[in-house]
Amino acid sequence: MQTFSISSATVKSLPILRLGQTGDDVTYLQNRLNIVGSNLRMDGIFGSDTEIAVKRFQRDNELIIDGIVGSQTWRTLLEITTAPLDNPDDDFPILKVGNTGKSVFELQTRLNNIEANLVVDGVFGLKTLEAVQQFQRKYGLVADGIVESNTWKEILNQEFLYMD
Repeated sequence: MQTFSISSATVKSLPILRLGQTGDDVTYLQNRLNIVGSNLRMDGIFGSDTEIAVKRFQRDNELIIDGIVGSQTWRTLLEITTAPLDNPDDDFPILKVGNTGKSVFELQTRLNNIEANLVVDGVFGLKTLEAVQQFQRKYGLVADGIVESNTWKEILNQEFLYMD
């Protein structure tokens, strides 16, 4: 397995974040935390929910658990969430009703980052199907509710545009 590391310059360019702060950097943090399993509202407000998510991330990654996003927390979070894909097909498999697991969890998180309001539970049920079909219709894809490469590409593209 290839190791991916974040440069010190990248980490130094990111501010220390803590409870009570607001802004685009907090929204970016919330997005990164959602990718690793949180279900935060990306509102740019570092409130108690964001602090809890940060502490959980720090605990899970054996970091100092203080709820403050400093250089070590940023470095670990970015290494996990920006690692290049060894095999994109493994990370973005075809998904449909009845699927469960990490890939469905990621799908639900990414749809929520764009505009959906799904419970992120890792189960591709009726609500996820409806959100996928709505997304597919909105962006001119075949609205069959099956998440294949074209749907994944559009989700990633729209998520990037939404975050920008």
